[in-house]
Amino acid sequence: MKRTMILALAAIATLSSCGGDDKNFIERMFDLESRSSKGAPPSTIEELKDGIRRYGDEVEKTAAAMEKVGTYWRMLAVRYLDKGLYGDAYDASMKALRHYPDSSGVYYIAGMSAAFLSKTAAAQPGGGATSRAEWLAAAEGAYRRSIEIEPRNTKALYGLAVLYTFELEDHEAAIAPIEALLGIETKNVDAMFVYARALYGSGRPQEAADVYDRIIATTRVDEKKQQAADNKKRILDELYGG
Repeated sequence: MKRTMILALAAIATLSSCGGDDKNFIERMFDLESRSSKGAPPSTIEELKDGIRRYGDEVEKTAAAMEKVGTYWRMLAVRYLDKGLYGDAYDASMKALRHYPDSSGVYYIAGMSAAFLSKTAAAQPGGGATSRAEWLAAAEGAYRRSIEIEPRNTKALYGLAVLYTFELEDHEAAIAPIEALLGIETKNVDAMFVYARALYGSGRPQEAADVYDRIIATTRVDEKKQQAADNKKRILDELYGG
C-alpha cells in the first residue's frame, strides 16, 4: 500500500514537471473526478444533450406545475380580497407576484390590501405610526406599479386617488390618476366624488362645485344626488356666504 502511494505520487510529480499540456491533463482529470463524485451537472455537449433527452419531460412537467401554483395563488388572493381578509390577500398576492411579476391585477390586490392593513396600526402600541406609514407606502407603490403595467387599470387609478386624498391628504397628487380614470369612465360617479374632494382640498373650490353639478346631472341614485347637492351648497356658502 505504501509503495503504491509512493509510486502514484512519483508519477504525479513526474507529470507535473513536464510540459503544460501534461499538467492541464492532470488538472482536468482530477476536476472531472471531483465533479463526478459530487454529482455535478454535465458539461460536455454530449452530456448536455443526453441530459435533455432524459430530463426534458420532467422539466416541462415542473414548469407546468409551477404555472398552476402561480395561478392558484393569484386566485386565492382574489378570493381573500372579496371576503375582506386583507392580511391573507396581501400575503397571497406577494406569493403570486413571484410567478407573475408583471400582473397589474395582482399589484392592485396588494395595494388595496396594504391600504386596509394601514388602518390596523391604530390598534398597535403607541398608535403604530411607523407601521401605518409603511403600509401606506406599500399601497402607493403597488398601485403605481399596477398603473405602470396597465395605464387603463381603473381600479388601481381609483385606489391610488383615494389613497392620496383620504389617507395621505395629498390632494394634488390625487388629481392626475382620478382625471385619467374619468377619461376612461366618464360617468363614474364615485370617481367624481373623489375628484371633487381632491379639487376642494387643492384649493379649487369652484371647480369642485362644478363637479358636484356633474354628479347631480349624472347619477340616478337619490342618496348620491342629495350628497352632491349638500356638498355643493357648503362650498358655495364658503365662497359667497350662506
